[in-house]
Amino acid sequence: MSVSERRRHPALTHAPIFFSFFTWGFGTGAQNLGRSLFALFLTGNVFLVGVMMAVNAIPRAFTGPVTGFLTDRLGRKPMVLLGPIVRGATNIGQYFADDYITFLVLEVIGQVGVAIWATSSNVLLSDVTTTENRGRMLALRTMAMRLGFVAGPAVGGVLAATFGIESVFLLNGVSKIVIVIVVLTMVRETRPEELARPGGAGRQGARLSLEPFRHRTFAVVAMATAVFAMSNAGIVQTLLPVHAVEALELDAAVVGFLISLSSTLAFLWAFPNGMIADRFGRKWSLGPGLLMMAVAAVVLTVGDVYAALLVAAVFLGMGEAMGMGTSQTFAMDLAPPEKRGMYMGLSMMANSVGATAGPLLLTGLYHFVHPDVSFVTMTVLLLLAVLLLALLAQETGGRARLQRVDAQSEP
Repeated sequence: MSVSERRRHPALTHAPIFFSFFTWGFGTGAQNLGRSLFALFLTGNVFLVGVMMAVNAIPRAFTGPVTGFLTDRLGRKPMVLLGPIVRGATNIGQYFADDYITFLVLEVIGQVGVAIWATSSNVLLSDVTTTENRGRMLALRTMAMRLGFVAGPAVGGVLAATFGIESVFLLNGVSKIVIVIVVLTMVRETRPEELARPGGAGRQGARLSLEPFRHRTFAVVAMATAVFAMSNAGIVQTLLPVHAVEALELDAAVVGFLISLSSTLAFLWAFPNGMIADRFGRKWSLGPGLLMMAVAAVVLTVGDVYAALLVAAVFLGMGEAMGMGTSQTFAMDLAPPEKRGMYMGLSMMANSVGATAGPLLLTGLYHFVHPDVSFVTMTVLLLLAVLLLALLAQETGGRARLQRVDAQSEP
């Protein structure tokens, strides 16, 4: 393929990166299935499952900003390698864990690796994309991960039913080894020259700071990111599988199908969503994505019927495809090239705050009050996030951005 062809098709140039995202999604999809069910098996307590999910997110809150700083100071590739090494090592340990505390400690350490990977890989993507194509490129990233999420829970469900739930942790560990090999041999360093050059102004400016929160749009997007993470971690990763087992008494294979269905729809909707974000703007993607998550939460209050879980899985998949990719696209748009690590690190921190609060709040309400109260609470928070996004955030992509640029260029 010629150089000009690679420029027209950047996804082909960066195929190893997208393959790494697929492999990460494959292993993590299996992990999402086994993690909450294994904790429930060990404890028999839904609230302790939520505690585990909440505690898991705590390391990501501080690891994200630190990783962002280190990607600016040391480079993208070393941090992209470190993430799967840490996560894979803890997965192998979890395969041998036979009590809740050991499993929890390994999961918390593993989440440090997750945060390192999520932050550094998104900084790398920010380096190789532009405002004009970022929505679609992140959509391809989402599609790669979601394809893995489709296959991972399905394979993990079969492994869990055949060899036991702990087998999915070994599967995730092997997937991380594959990522290390691909990144080490096929992915180049993408750090901007002003950061790579010793003594450069950009490198000297790399630091830990809360400066981006002074930008109103970044602050609003960070809030929306946190609320999205609350719904994703609290419902998709925690209450959906637990509710299926507790209320409908479904087995692991059927729960795996529900998660795979949600991931399939997220996969199918990802690229159309990327086109919407690039053509019409980020707000036209992120806002409706949050609304879809709200609809799913409302549907789960309908009753303890399998049809309600199926409908909820549909809206959760579409909402997740729109919310995850576009919230990160928004943050990338706002970040100056020499501060991408800082911005993406704080975006990860916002995501982690939501991922910590979501499972703890929602499982607490689910276990101690009533399941419907947890779902209604999440609905209200999602609707508030949509309202603030619509009223306070400035558009960074699509037609609105182009019109603003044209207006600023007029004499």
